[in-house]
Amino acid sequence: MISDETPLLPDAVRAYPFSWGSGFAWPPETEEREENLAYARAVLEACLPRVPLASPEPPEEPVVRDHEDGAYPRWTGIRAVLREHMPYARHVTAGRMAGARAECARRGIDTTDFEEIWTRRITAWIAEQTLVWCGLMVDDEKALTPWLMDLAELYARRGTAVEKAVWALLHTRAVPESRAALTRLAAYEGLPDEIRARIADELR
Repeated sequence: MISDETPLLPDAVRAYPFSWGSGFAWPPETEEREENLAYARAVLEACLPRVPLASPEPPEEPVVRDHEDGAYPRWTGIRAVLREHMPYARHVTAGRMAGARAECARRGIDTTDFEEIWTRRITAWIAEQTLVWCGLMVDDEKALTPWLMDLAELYARRGTAVEKAVWALLHTRAVPESRAALTRLAAYEGLPDEIRARIADELR
């Protein structure tokens, strides 16, 4: 029985309506209404780490061919356990996290700093999908969501959802604010070289 329903995510993120089973993705038919944009902004502001992370989140997931047995990192198995325990963001609680940790421990998986790591990782995945939806919804001519460019740049600099933050800026590079953010990021040595090179190529 789950005894501790103490939430591990901020209020705005706890209300996130899209399931882990669908990859936390915003449905493509979600309309660009003011209330949806306002909620997306609230989610991104709540998920943004206050200081740069020591290691980027989320970790890169490899592309695995069918014949490459055992090629997935062990954390993908942990993710499957967590998804069963916490199908929605509102289920990310101390009790459910403890239950998932116990199950992983029974399977012989290292559970050091389990709650801290996986709360951060779940937050990063939600931020990723929100950045993707925002990147698709921005009106390139009117720049209806100028706050997106500021937040996307902050995500890239703080090491969370970096790939999707840069993607959102590249997808909206017709907007002057996006191009300015990309120009700054291309010179930011805190980003991986391959991402900086991609940005530079796209800006040419």
